[in-house]
Amino acid sequence: MIQEFASRLLKPLEVELEEISFATLSPTERLSSANRLIAQAMAKIRAFMADYPFGSVAEEIGFFKNIKPAFCHWQVYFSELFTIEENIPFGDAKVQELYFENEMVYVQRFFREHSFHYQYYRRGATELDNAYFLRNSEADDRLLFPMAQVNTDGFSTSADHIFSKIRAFEKLRDWLAERIAYIKGNGDRPFFHGATDEELHWTGDSINLAEIGLGIFRTGQVNNGTASTTQIFRWLEERFRVSLGVPSKRIAEIRRRTKFSRTRYLDEMTGEIIRGFDKEDEYDPQKEKNS
Repeated sequence: MIQEFASRLLKPLEVELEEISFATLSPTERLSSANRLIAQAMAKIRAFMADYPFGSVAEEIGFFKNIKPAFCHWQVYFSELFTIEENIPFGDAKVQELYFENEMVYVQRFFREHSFHYQYYRRGATELDNAYFLRNSEADDRLLFPMAQVNTDGFSTSADHIFSKIRAFEKLRDWLAERIAYIKGNGDRPFFHGATDEELHWTGDSINLAEIGLGIFRTGQVNNGTASTTQIFRWLEERFRVSLGVPSKRIAEIRRRTKFSRTRYLDEMTGEIIRGFDKEDEYDPQKEKNS
């Protein structure tokens, strides 16, 4: 029951948090806006749990292993992002690149320091779930629980916080990688929100570029198919200096097209390419010479 309730709560929350991630806000505004939404969602979950306690051990483990970190990792992510954004050195691309790379070292160090938990998380392991994700667990091995929390309110376990941090730091690692790639791929121009480019700008409808981004994602053309729609959309935004908005909303907009074609621009692009080739083939001097 808690899983269904949390799923209904999480989906709109993530849409709103994506909007905050894409918005041009100060680090303080971004952090406060995100934390307010997350706190509201967690308050609703606490209230729900007060009326509907866990029905089984498996349900309790599932909540603290998967559901709670799905919400709380956003809080960790935006807190860490605030520190990074607040201290970005502006004006010099090389200095920025070094700054982001140093922050990446900090992120990678986290994964090394917590390699046991990270591998447990990545493997989808279950053998220690009773010790990690039950509130009344009596396990007290400090080597396995270096970040164990004291369960004073019935809303934490030995490892739910470290799982939240792992999710958050994976997201932070992707953010830093995108910024480093941006600087290296833009002639060593420094990164900042709203940066302008004198070369290429997307001047068509942004929904058309969103179609391209979705096509790239669905066909797995970037990073061997591991790049997310958010990563692809952000990359296209940075390259073409255009706002695509929240990926989930743009994809929903494309999905709602039913009268004609859901992929209007891609269809138009395909048609123009074929028509261009056909026109060029109508008269080919080399063909005439060889015939």
